[in-house]
Amino acid sequence: MIRVLIVDDDKLARKGLISIMPWSDHDMVVVGEAANGAKALEFMEGQQVDLMFVDLSMPVMSGMELLQVARQRFPGLRSVILSFHEEFESVQSAYRMGVLDYISKVRLESEDDQLILKRIQQQLRGESPHLPATAAEASAPAPAREQTVRLQEEEAWCGLEQEWRAHYWLFNESVFQRLCRQTVEAKVSFRRLEGLFMRVLSQLENAIALDSELRSDAHDVRSAVEWIRDYRKRVYAQVAASSDFTNTTTSILKAVLFIRELAANTLHAEDVADHVHMSRSYFSQCFKKLTGSTFNDYLRQERMSAAERLLCETNQSIAWVAQAVGYNDSKYFSQLFYEQTRLLPSEFRAQYHRGTNDYNLSHK
Repeated sequence: MIRVLIVDDDKLARKGLISIMPWSDHDMVVVGEAANGAKALEFMEGQQVDLMFVDLSMPVMSGMELLQVARQRFPGLRSVILSFHEEFESVQSAYRMGVLDYISKVRLESEDDQLILKRIQQQLRGESPHLPATAAEASAPAPAREQTVRLQEEEAWCGLEQEWRAHYWLFNESVFQRLCRQTVEAKVSFRRLEGLFMRVLSQLENAIALDSELRSDAHDVRSAVEWIRDYRKRVYAQVAASSDFTNTTTSILKAVLFIRELAANTLHAEDVADHVHMSRSYFSQCFKKLTGSTFNDYLRQERMSAAERLLCETNQSIAWVAQAVGYNDSKYFSQLFYEQTRLLPSEFRAQYHRGTNDYNLSHK
């Protein structure tokens, strides 16, 4: 059994959490409770604890202080933080110290307790989230079809989570736009998305030496996605203004900006490597690792994305569009465009205009 300690200065909150959570369904048992960090440490000196649920705001010793001390004194202990949405920066700091998850007190009543503990249990065991339903879910009265849909939605969300964690979206515009769209359409709670974004950005903070403001005023899934759009724009603005080439991630972001600016020109990996003060071989290695694409593949993707915009925004010929994005041979350009979009340039333009006309007609 996973031995759990609840640490919160609010006695009612402690008792409520202990009583409402289906601990035994997830191989957990609450072995104790404490009103502050000092009492929690005292308890753990005499009792084995595997998992600690910690409120961030407590007297005597705060949750953050407790996490720092416990990290040194009990290296095998894992933690989940209890917080209010307003404590965004503190939650970020806690994630940097390796906490498993966080539970928002504001939205606790609206969350699925089974899914919360299931997620925490999986992280403790290092399991993949692509698992069948728990015993409690399987025995629920919902029809089998509804259970299947729910599992499919969970499966799809886990795929999106992995893509956000991979960070390719920071470098690749098409990947980022697709992820934003799919995330808005996904069946996921705001709290879960917020937790994911905080973990992802905590990792980025360690990789990018930039002064990026992480405070969020998002209140639902759509506003959270808009917030991360704004965050990404601010990162790029700071990268463009920076003259520091000592940070690898920042240098590759500078390379991405350079490629976008000169994509229509004859451009080689050596040119970009020189621009960011790297050797060609080291640049190619870092570029592939961080963006998920080779230099040539990335350049082609950028050119095709630019071509898509020109096909939608202008009435210029296909040959003109090909030339504008760096290809003198329009047939070769059409072949590359088809490989990426599964449509010829003329078909892509016609599909775009048909969709625009349909939208206009429906809104008259």
